[in-house]
Amino acid sequence: MKSLRKKALIASLIEFFVFSFVSFSLVLMLFHAGILAFPVIAFMWTFWGFNVFTFFVGIRIKWIYKISFAVLNFLVISLSIAFLINSSESVRNNTFYIAALVISILTGILYLLLSVFFVKNYWKPAKNEVLRLFGKIPPESLFDDCKTKYPVLLVHGTGFRDRKLFNYWGTIPEILEEHGSAIFYSGHDAWANIENAANQIASSLKIVLEKTGSEKVNVIAHSKGGIDVRYAIAKLGLSDKIASLTMISSPNHGLKTMDSLYSILGNRFFKFCAFFVNLWFRILGDKKPDFFETTQQFRASFMERFNKEIVDFPSIIYQSFAGKMKNPFSDIFMWLLNFVISFSDGANDGLVSVESAQWGKFRGTIEGRGFFGISHPHEVDGYRTNPEIKESENLPAGSKTIRDFYIGLVRELKDMGL
Repeated sequence: MKSLRKKALIASLIEFFVFSFVSFSLVLMLFHAGILAFPVIAFMWTFWGFNVFTFFVGIRIKWIYKISFAVLNFLVISLSIAFLINSSESVRNNTFYIAALVISILTGILYLLLSVFFVKNYWKPAKNEVLRLFGKIPPESLFDDCKTKYPVLLVHGTGFRDRKLFNYWGTIPEILEEHGSAIFYSGHDAWANIENAANQIASSLKIVLEKTGSEKVNVIAHSKGGIDVRYAIAKLGLSDKIASLTMISSPNHGLKTMDSLYSILGNRFFKFCAFFVNLWFRILGDKKPDFFETTQQFRASFMERFNKEIVDFPSIIYQSFAGKMKNPFSDIFMWLLNFVISFSDGANDGLVSVESAQWGKFRGTIEGRGFFGISHPHEVDGYRTNPEIKESENLPAGSKTIRDFYIGLVRELKDMGL
């Protein structure tokens, strides 16, 4: 759906500038007869209007409607010009006037009928898409290949919150729901430390179990979310409530770069930053933001101690994936972090190294197809671009794009009886 909107946006921008240039050029070239350029302009701007409609509503419009409305708009403008010219003549051409009047009536009837059919075909999907955009109704299930035994709980990473608009997971939840999944969110703070985040996730998980009547959930966690869930399983008695934990670029072994930064900049610098970050995220809704403690917990030295204390449970399936940027052009917003982290931690996605992401059954690295790689935001379709990824026998079957990856991942959980 987002790729459709993206194409519509690109087409709208291109058409806006092209049509404006053509319109202006026609008026200039025709000078006093510039009024004759308006029928052509109306035809072209009809297509622009439909692309704008597609961008906002997310509905693909059939070409028959585009052509039909364009032709009728062309006729309406042409007839309006014809009446204007004819009325200015000293001697009215009655035959022309009557013919134009008849054509106008027929055009009006056709316009009305076409509008009725258009509204009939697109009113419901357009209304549902707008409601879905604002989180009012869930998407209809079109398939059942991702209808797992247990609901899926999505656990976000650091610095973001679960929002209905500008969803952390892009269009992935919507697509999984269309494939039959029951999707829920962790709803924990953006900058909570591991302990507080784990407690908030545990509360959300219990609500999901009560709402669905399910015994367990499948957890898909991104970034620090995976660490939070591991802590919740080991320390908060959730070992019998979670069937599987899939971690995507979770810093299971921390970052050596973060140890270096603390050594160079010192605690005072991070505490100074924490004052402003915590204040801002309290305004945004965090209950217990803790920037200083959270960044401390990203250190490799901390995670070494953490991993000795937090043990896995044999009854739960633990699996992990990593992402990797091939070059700075993979993500213009992450290139500097990717460059810095690569010195101490090696190949990474702009935040988490491939080595650090490995835990449980490591399934492999998500890599971009061709020149570009996969950055930390790309792993959750954060830019809504649905990046193409390199297919691998270690990744879920059919993983041609990041959205396909998630469909394949949940499909695997279903096939395992989870």
